Amino acid sequence: MDDLLADLAAGRFDPIYVLHSEHPILIERVLGAIRDAAVPPAARGFNLDVVEGKPTGARIVALAQTLPMMAQRRMVYVRDLSAMAADEAEPLLGYLARPNPSTVLVAVASKLDKRIKLYAQLAKKGYLHVLEAPRQLAPWLRAEAKQHGVQLEPAAVTRLLEAVGDDLSRLALGVEQIGLYAGKRPVTSDDVDELIADTRERTVFELTDAIGAADLPRALGAVAALCDQRESAVGVVVMLARHIRQLAQVYALRDTGVARPGWAPALGVPPFVVDKLIAQARSYSPPALAAATRRLANADRALKGDITLSSTPPSPDAAFTGPQIKALGRDLADRIILEQLVTGIVGLAA
Repeated sequence: MDDLLADLAAGRFDPIYVLHSEHPILIERVLGAIRDAAVPPAARGFNLDVVEGKPTGARIVALAQTLPMMAQRRMVYVRDLSAMAADEAEPLLGYLARPNPSTVLVAVASKLDKRIKLYAQLAKKGYLHVLEAPRQLAPWLRAEAKQHGVQLEPAAVTRLLEAVGDDLSRLALGVEQIGLYAGKRPVTSDDVDELIADTRERTVFELTDAIGAADLPRALGAVAALCDQRESAVGVVVMLARHIRQLAQVYALRDTGVARPGWAPALGVPPFVVDKLIAQARSYSPPALAAATRRLANADRALKGDITLSSTPPSPDAAFTGPQIKALGRDLADRIILEQLVTGIVGLAA
């Protein structure tokens, strides 16, 4: 990506750029750099075309072959090349052999399959760019902060990465938020806890507390908040599994006669949390907790795309198939799976 941006800054253009990334912020920045370098703002009214919706190869080529008006070059931007039907790609395949030198064709591919002829040819000619996150996020985060004039203490860098993970868009937004909060002083790890980590972790606790209280509306609200924060759906399932396991351990500790002072270390929680877990366990019988564990396992497998529905009609413990997730789209499928999981668990309450 750095080499691509350096070429653009030096005025070196390819006639075609097809961009794919799991991180929208990377696409936005490369797209912005291409647009700024290729078409000045004053010329965009006549020399910037945007292809919305479902594109066709014929339409893209027709726009790309149009000559610029009172400018050196023009730009054609296709919002989602992946939406184009395979049988519509032939004109575009022909265009790859002799692209118009006065047009910069830029397309985003939300889905990428290099086995498809079009993408294979784009990759062969060097027009396909897969933008990946840096392997080391700390240097990227420090550079992001420097660009915004934000001073991050080393502990703040570590804490921000712990709280947000590898989501570059959320990391960039977090830098802006804590920079505005801290002003000219260096940002500390406490600042991160106050503004970033607290929001995420508070929502997690709200979800577990709502499930423990069998409060479905509040639980679904917490799920919606976690999805809006782009929290990992698999991570939410892992967290819920831990909570259900703790509730089941309450029954096991009671049945084995372990003294109450020994419950906190056995459950892996501070002593003041033990009473809350005991109260929550009363809402769920051991069989209900076992059923909740099965639902969690199925949700985990569904989110990872390796579950099949074998029963007809599906059993209450069944979840989505891989093709169903693909049809819905990852974000929507994750949200629905979590909503159904939480609804099913709360429904097991006594």
